[in-house]
Amino acid sequence: MQVYKMVRNFLVIITLFFTLSLNAQIIVKVNDSSNNTPIKGAQIYVFELDQIFYTNSSGKTLFTPGKLSEYQLRVYATGYEGKVLTWGGESTLSISLLSSHIDLHEVTLSGSILQRQDQNPFHIETRKISDLAIHAPMNMGEVLAKIPGVYQSSLGNGISKPVIRGMQGMRIVSLVNGLRIEGQQWGGDHGMGMAELGLGSVEVIKGPSSLLYGADALGGVIYYNDDVYAPAKVHDIQLQTLYNSNTRGLVNRAIYKTSGKKWRLMLGGSYSDHADFKLPSGLYAKNSRFDENVLKSSFSFNAKNSVHHLRYTFNRMITGIPGHTHDSLATFADFQVEEQRRRYELPAQFFSNNYFSSENKWFFKKSELMALVGFTSNQLIEYDEKVTIPSLSMTLNNYLYTVKWTKKWTPQLKSVTGIQGMYQMNSNATNATDTLIPNSNTLDNGAFTIWILERNKWNFQGGLRYDIRSLVSLHSFNGNDKLSRLYQGVNASVGSIYKGKNYLIKQAVSTGFRAPHLTELLSNGFHHGALRFEIGDIDLKPERASQYDFTLEWNKEHLVLIVNPFVNFIQNYVYLQPMDSMVEGIKVFEYRQQDQVLFYGADIGIHYHPHFAHKLHFESSISYVNAFSGFDSSISLIPQPRLSNTIRFDLNFGKFVKIKDLTLTHTYFMAQNNVANNEKPSSAYNLLDFSGTLQFLKKSNLSMNAGIKNILNEEYIDHLSRLKNIEMYAPSRTFFISLKWHFNNATQ
Repeated sequence: MQVYKMVRNFLVIITLFFTLSLNAQIIVKVNDSSNNTPIKGAQIYVFELDQIFYTNSSGKTLFTPGKLSEYQLRVYATGYEGKVLTWGGESTLSISLLSSHIDLHEVTLSGSILQRQDQNPFHIETRKISDLAIHAPMNMGEVLAKIPGVYQSSLGNGISKPVIRGMQGMRIVSLVNGLRIEGQQWGGDHGMGMAELGLGSVEVIKGPSSLLYGADALGGVIYYNDDVYAPAKVHDIQLQTLYNSNTRGLVNRAIYKTSGKKWRLMLGGSYSDHADFKLPSGLYAKNSRFDENVLKSSFSFNAKNSVHHLRYTFNRMITGIPGHTHDSLATFADFQVEEQRRRYELPAQFFSNNYFSSENKWFFKKSELMALVGFTSNQLIEYDEKVTIPSLSMTLNNYLYTVKWTKKWTPQLKSVTGIQGMYQMNSNATNATDTLIPNSNTLDNGAFTIWILERNKWNFQGGLRYDIRSLVSLHSFNGNDKLSRLYQGVNASVGSIYKGKNYLIKQAVSTGFRAPHLTELLSNGFHHGALRFEIGDIDLKPERASQYDFTLEWNKEHLVLIVNPFVNFIQNYVYLQPMDSMVEGIKVFEYRQQDQVLFYGADIGIHYHPHFAHKLHFESSISYVNAFSGFDSSISLIPQPRLSNTIRFDLNFGKFVKIKDLTLTHTYFMAQNNVANNEKPSSAYNLLDFSGTLQFLKKSNLSMNAGIKNILNEEYIDHLSRLKNIEMYAPSRTFFISLKWHFNNATQ
């Protein structure tokens, strides 16, 4: 009898073991909703595991979950509307996709807290980098400027930075895969140190976003996400070369991806080389040349109930500084030359950026713990008159950490709580002839909590954050003694979403806090690269912002409308006031503070897809921002109102060749006459761009993208251009062509 019980128990244990083993793999089925036929090649991306799967000819795939009770899945197939859904323990998950008529925004989650976009009360613009780069932009600032409400402030082609609703520099926080990027962005001539290589998408949060991203995010946040890894047991190779006629420039990129069952690897590199850009007159912008090298790598692996990522990126750029001069009698004609040159000459800037991060996630039954530690290093060296002695040599080292705990208390209630901080060390080389800011140390620490509640058609979100910043200069500077300041701030946000049958209403109120930067406090001299003589103010106070953001999204089968007005009230606003004076031919600017400034405006987006023309798409967007500062005109560099219209069309030619994304874009920048004291207004201008992609089907894996930028050869100067001071026009008509080869093969 005893032997019988032992055998029986053994068989029960074995049966239970195999049952659990079988249930460990989840079957995912993807079908066409109209005829219930399986969809082959549908992509299922598991956010928490950072893994990608493709369905077979039966429309099925498998994935093995860990300990977490829920996983967020993004399902996408060409020609269908994407979906984001939650797996909650089912052994089989059936998903039906609708044929795609229109898709104004990619269906996805926010990379910061893995929350669906239609469940987030803050309007987040999410775009694929490949869609934004359809007209072969020269830099990442130009890529981002295709998004409503986002502009670029540029110094030629080599230096560009984003502007969100009229704010830029230190008021914009940029992150890549959660790692905060610091690169002396306070300087008008300091670039972003970010390239397209290996990036899959970008999210833009407009307005104060301090809760998850810390102090300084007064104007908004730009969150870059790497492209997904290759599926398991697949080698993926992507090669691209791009030619730009205006600069006679070449861009070459290469990416290799491969994945095993529990690990993933990505390696990539790119090289760009551009000569001086051509002006509409046929002359060339002197010393506007640049070249850039990028190396990128990432490795990810899964343990039993955790996922770990190691990422490293190196970015190096050498760029000329157009318009840089010490000649008090210099004129616009001095910066136009008849010969186009490529090799760098003085003055020139050398940027080097290193980004390293280790991101780790541990999964529990109803919670997730994330810890990220990182290091970034930005070195800026500028040679002005001598190649042996730098005029500037600055190194900014930044150590960062983020710890975040996400807990699902009930099916409707979730919280995200964490701590975050960074320690910055800014140092100047002793052999540099000039110093823009003193050697200094900055220490940031903050704690936050966010709560998310779902109730029927409503979704609510609210949170609090406390930040403290210590700012210490290590020596006297510009006649000021050593500086030691302590700043602190409490921020809050609250928002709601109501989901109707064909519409979505979002409302959000958020606050922000930004301490003044050393350059605003202590400047008193030339900043030749930015074409300014800057004077700081030691008594500047921290800025504080409060924004109300409203979003209406109306969706029909063939039409999408998004209306997003906002008001952003800022106290103690710091701005650069152009003065009616010059020092050695350079215009003088003073840092000043306005007690109260109101930024207001709206972004409107429309996407129409006519029922009778399945391959035809009309897209239109309007971006408008203005600032009111009382009875005087003190706020400068407000972007021009912008109207953009795009017609996109696809053609098929049999089984071997496909012409896709035939895209004609017209952008109208209205005149900007609302300017600050001593600031010049800007005229209206039109830009017309065209591009198309020729895709060779079957086994060639080859595609060609070609087009024309500024078809009308418009002579224009953007209001935010740093070259406006010398009346330098933007580049003339440009032809471009790109060849891309993409190969992937399942390993044996």
